[in-house]
Amino acid sequence: MDFLPILKRERRVSTAINVVLSAAFFLLVFGTRSRELSMAAPDNFALDFLAQAAAISVMAALVPALLLRKALRKGGAQSLPTTAAIIGQAGQMLLGGLVIAGLLAALCLLGPVASLSWTAALAIKLAFGGLLGFAVTHLTLKRLFASRPV
Repeated sequence: MDFLPILKRERRVSTAINVVLSAAFFLLVFGTRSRELSMAAPDNFALDFLAQAAAISVMAALVPALLLRKALRKGGAQSLPTTAAIIGQAGQMLLGGLVIAGLLAALCLLGPVASLSWTAALAIKLAFGGLLGFAVTHLTLKRLFASRPV
């Protein structure tokens, strides 16, 4: 079985899921009323990147890897990554996601913009969630499965 179509499918699914979840959590945290959102207190838009990145990084690594391993095992594949390897990879993705989010939060807090519109903030959160989900899933699955026969 060719790994590339599997990787493409999982990246698409992860991107879509993380865009939808980013929208849901944005609406929960910042509400549905169109207004200006501050980077720092009281809205803490900048710091919200840390929570978003943590959740996406862990889930976009764990879920696709565990599901793919289960499907491959069911298909009779041998030499699959261990649970420890998958958890270790998720930990690496968590650290990477937090570093990216920390840099983004610092840029937001130290940059010249103190607030932004609700609409712009939503668009930024959706783009960040989708891109991070795509990247984490891609890196995780490539590292864990690309060198193995699928």
